[in-house]
Amino acid sequence: MGIYVEFSRVSRKFLTSIPAKVRKALGLEVGDILMWDVEGDKVVVRIMKNPVKALRGKYDDPSLTYDSVEEKADELLMKEVGK
Repeated sequence: MGIYVEFSRVSRKFLTSIPAKVRKALGLEVGDILMWDVEGDKVVVRIMKNPVKALRGKYDDPSLTYDSVEEKADELLMKEVGK
């Protein structure tokens, strides 16, 4: 087992909460994307930081358009999925 063992319950609508201790340990933020990878009887949840948020403030070029930023965000997202 890992460093943290926490529990959460699945609701009737198949929703669950991420325990606060886990959220803090992983630095989860609103807008982060979770990738659920089923490996036999286990689920590995990978964190994919919000790609648009990752780009914020990195480029001060006023010629950047929404479309170009969205395209770059998609590239970053696909790069994360490929890990």
